[in-house]
Amino acid sequence: MQARALLPILLACAVPAQAQGNAGAGQQKECVVISTGVVVNGIPTTSILIHGKDTTWVSGGFDAKCEGTDQRVRSDSAEHYTDKKVLILIGHVHYTEKRLKLDADRVTYYTGEEKLIADGNVVSVTNTGTRFTGPHAEYLRPAAGVRTKSYMVAEPRSDIWVSPKDQGNDSKDSVNVQADRLSMDNDSLIFAKGVVIIERPDILSTSDSAFVDKITEFARLTINPKVVGRGERHFTLAGDIIDVFSKAHEVDRVKSLGHAEATSDDVNLKADTIDLRVTSQKLERAYAWGRTRAHAHSKDQDITADSIDVLMPGQTLRTMRALGRALAESHPDSTKINSKTLDRLEGDTITAHFDSPTAADTSRQPSIKEIFARGTKGARAKSFYQVARSGEPITERPNVNYVLGDSITVTFKKKVVDEVRVRGHAEGFYDELVADTTRKAAAKDSTAIKPVKKPAETKKP
Repeated sequence: MQARALLPILLACAVPAQAQGNAGAGQQKECVVISTGVVVNGIPTTSILIHGKDTTWVSGGFDAKCEGTDQRVRSDSAEHYTDKKVLILIGHVHYTEKRLKLDADRVTYYTGEEKLIADGNVVSVTNTGTRFTGPHAEYLRPAAGVRTKSYMVAEPRSDIWVSPKDQGNDSKDSVNVQADRLSMDNDSLIFAKGVVIIERPDILSTSDSAFVDKITEFARLTINPKVVGRGERHFTLAGDIIDVFSKAHEVDRVKSLGHAEATSDDVNLKADTIDLRVTSQKLERAYAWGRTRAHAHSKDQDITADSIDVLMPGQTLRTMRALGRALAESHPDSTKINSKTLDRLEGDTITAHFDSPTAADTSRQPSIKEIFARGTKGARAKSFYQVARSGEPITERPNVNYVLGDSITVTFKKKVVDEVRVRGHAEGFYDELVADTTRKAAAKDSTAIKPVKKPAETKKP
């Protein structure tokens, strides 16, 4: 039997009266599909073919709703199997409800399970502004007696754009998540697996697995995670696990756990755990600590300690503090000294101050200005610095300044040691190599020298 429909047609109503009556008491109320037909220029185009009591085919346009709900479905054609509780929508499918709008080439709606399977050019938008695109998606909608919250799964390669409703999907605050498999729990929790890329205005992250909480603005990246800052001065953070924290849709903290490494223009950090603080897309502070010793490398200094605190306002290195068995090492001035031995400063704590360039001079890296070491009762601070001998263009065997004390302060001029000051129980020596004219070898070799030890001094070496 074939008929044209202008008036509503009941396509599925095989719901026991008891189930309908108890729906408000928490029992499932199956979708009763009501077709209104499609009219073009006043002419009905919908053609309905009913085969038996359980099968209906619709062509020429399909427009229907679920009785008593806000659900509406439209497509070029449809197939309805009431015995199997399946509605198949084919061609230019549009599905809408209060919480979701979904378009696809084809949708299979399992009315008994409240599950929609969408295939081909799938695009969906939630009422909070979250947008999804991909080749395939499964949407499980909340319904009485079935489930209390929505759930969506998409694969293969798909995209989700997360943004506040009042900002729109193309907002500067939008977050894009791409992965081989994406799932979204109640439009708030996003789980991503397989080559995960998260793009947002302030950072770009990659990993093989990720979790995003829209409500708390928290994300966790696992399996080869990496975060790159997208501000004027880039920074990177890698490790075993990376946590990203945001406030008002701006990243303000990034933390890496296990084999962590952070890199910026001015400093490189390595530690078991690194915690970066960010303001306006720039690093402001970095903490490094953990089971392994923390290490910081800058242009002028290498510092190792149990933990390191780096202050870098505007992502420009200003102060570095090292706590617990701290060690600072640097190369002597290579223009005056040819030595493979490193200068060293040791203490329980070390604080290094850097002469930061002006905001306008972004090409110049900060240079060391002063470094301070404090010892403990059981282990005093120690310093070992090499000094070029006067009268020689390049010193092969430099003079040595070695001192111990409760605290030691080393100041620099043009990246070269200018002064070493020692406080409290000071001792040590200044080893100055001078020409030895008393030996026969000196007569043949005018470069022969011998060491002369002097007491430690608190003036310029």
